[in-house]
Amino acid sequence: MRATLLIALLLAGCADTRDAADAGARPSMDAGTVPPPGTDGGAPPPGTDGGAPPPGTDAGDPPPGTDAGPPAPSITFCVLGCAVDADCTTASPAFDADNYRCDDGRCEYTGCVDDAECRATFSNTSYVCRDPGTGVRTCQQSCDAAADCGSGTPAFDANNYACEGGLCRYVGCRDDAECESSFGAGYGCFDRDPPPTPLPLPVATANCVRRCAGAADCATDSGAFGADNYACDAGACVYRGCNDDAECRTSLSSASYVCR
Repeated sequence: MRATLLIALLLAGCADTRDAADAGARPSMDAGTVPPPGTDGGAPPPGTDGGAPPPGTDAGDPPPGTDAGPPAPSITFCVLGCAVDADCTTASPAFDADNYRCDDGRCEYTGCVDDAECRATFSNTSYVCRDPGTGVRTCQQSCDAAADCGSGTPAFDANNYACEGGLCRYVGCRDDAECESSFGAGYGCFDRDPPPTPLPLPVATANCVRRCAGAADCATDSGAFGADNYACDAGACVYRGCNDDAECRTSLSSASYVCR
């Protein structure tokens, strides 16, 4: 998938800022959508939200076509600020000016335009532009069978996906061992949604999330990903959102980001 580009900025409920602020660039999110700029994670396996993120969010992305609908964001995120739509563009075809709108000073993703954008963005002809049930068209990996899905990493290989309606759907992690192998010691497979993100992406029920005894165990940054941005809920890290613009600018090293 996308040759291991894309979703979990706020992945793993609490991945560290390397995972797009743990709320972001690691797998466990969108199996086919590039996360917005502002996520500082590396290139996660397909079905995640890492890679070249689109503007407008610092969170990762959930796997394509997963079972839960996209809840409206109820927390604040570090997003790219804007005055006009053109301020939201990136060099990625599925995430340039015609895929965003500037809404009240923040970049909002409006969806991919066609299959060609997705294939160019992920350098993979299996990607298509479809609505996975969220009301917004995003880049999804197409399939004939579950074996066509996944990145090969333990928590994101074929047995973590289903092929439904011709699209790969991430069904979640299966056990702690998968998460530890994919993310390292300290992660577990929790029966909970990954952190919410500003992107219109569906999510799986079971996801790799950082374990914790207190919020301090979740912190990875002094900006938007410090202890005051997290909660430890039943042993799992939960991202509670950024507190102000200054946090976002510190974490993302850019004055273009705002907390919304």
